[in-house]
Amino acid sequence: MSTIIGIQVSSHDTTVAVIKDGKILSIYEEEKLTGIKSCYNVYALPTISLKTLENEHGITLENCDYVALTNFYFRDFVKKNVSIIGDKIFQVSHHISHTLGAYFTSGMEGKVISFSHDGKGNRSRGKILLCDNGNYEELHSQPISKTASLAGLWASTTDYLGWKMLKDEGKVVGLAAHGKYNERFYKHIKNCIYYDGQFNFKPSNYESLFHYICDNFYKPEGVFNNDELRADFAYCLQLVTEESIKDLLIDLKNKFPEYKKICLSGGLFANVKLNMFINDLGIFDEIYIHPAMGDSGLALGAALKVANDLGEVTKPFKMDNVFLGEHHGVEKWLQTIISEPMLEFEHMTYEKVGHLINDGYVVGVFVGNTEYGPRALGNRSIVVKPTDKKTHEYLNKKLKRTEIMPFAPAVLEEYSDDIFEIKNSRYTAEFMTLCYNTKEEWVNKI
Repeated sequence: MSTIIGIQVSSHDTTVAVIKDGKILSIYEEEKLTGIKSCYNVYALPTISLKTLENEHGITLENCDYVALTNFYFRDFVKKNVSIIGDKIFQVSHHISHTLGAYFTSGMEGKVISFSHDGKGNRSRGKILLCDNGNYEELHSQPISKTASLAGLWASTTDYLGWKMLKDEGKVVGLAAHGKYNERFYKHIKNCIYYDGQFNFKPSNYESLFHYICDNFYKPEGVFNNDELRADFAYCLQLVTEESIKDLLIDLKNKFPEYKKICLSGGLFANVKLNMFINDLGIFDEIYIHPAMGDSGLALGAALKVANDLGEVTKPFKMDNVFLGEHHGVEKWLQTIISEPMLEFEHMTYEKVGHLINDGYVVGVFVGNTEYGPRALGNRSIVVKPTDKKTHEYLNKKLKRTEIMPFAPAVLEEYSDDIFEIKNSRYTAEFMTLCYNTKEEWVNKI
């Protein structure tokens, strides 16, 4: 059995993942160790991630068995700076990393489709794999030069709305919920991207069309400075996205009806409303979205590809949790307390934390290992009483967040069916990648 290090380095989401003896050991995202969002630290080398890996597990590029890279740029760095032989270095493509990272962590048995889509990878904007009990074949690739990207439209819209690309697309999703249908916006966006019936989105010049419309009409008209029109534009973008994905998935299901489950990956599927829409379509019995659906998921996907090639990961498995990042235990807390003599502290239990939350306190939870992926799932989380309606406004103001950004209620699994309308896809919902409707009797309680 082997120790495999997967490394993702590109313009954003630098990440290091480690598989040891066929099991995920740790995954370190550079931005969570530096405290600098990856969109402000482009092409960052995984310096701190690799050092953390060595400190926590004694594993280095020199003493591991294999290195799986998603980018040729970092391959040159490895060869120049690390004394390792070239035949232990493997190159894994962007969208193979996405699709296999999702498939092998899905736990799905039998015939499964794995579909990825984002702005662009090495040569494509997405891939479709047909998978069956650990085996897979590539059905289709969306070549960059001949296709359009739904994720690209979201990035451009984020920029036009005055937010930061590769960071604030979630704000556009939140804004869309406050908008309504606008015929003009809808038709213009629809002209910029559509499904072609061949598993692609077209036209290939979608970006220039979109920028022409926005720069020559909407910007001069002040659309992106008007609160109501901003929301309506976001609403229409969400609608076109859902319709385009629906067209592709229905076509895919009609052509391969024996495939009843699907895995989704790539930055587009950070959109939880889109994922809910796909789940509610009912054309697949179960959907799964990779917990790190964006490019921070590539390092793990690349490592899993190599592990599969070696015969060390042969079937999809389920992750118990995604607490796979840097560990912060009692020893580190004691070091902090000693170095900060003015710091007040007391021993905490989950019961006491529960009482504090119920009493209206805002509690910061920092325990164990950092979460892998973009969601705060309890180890690095701000936790409050969800039944207090003032909480939303208070927290957004305190955290300097846009007022349209929502928060997610955490519910014990044994009570989830009492509160939400859950039909399927429970596993993926554990990682906050999917929305469910709230039952009517709970709508005004949360």
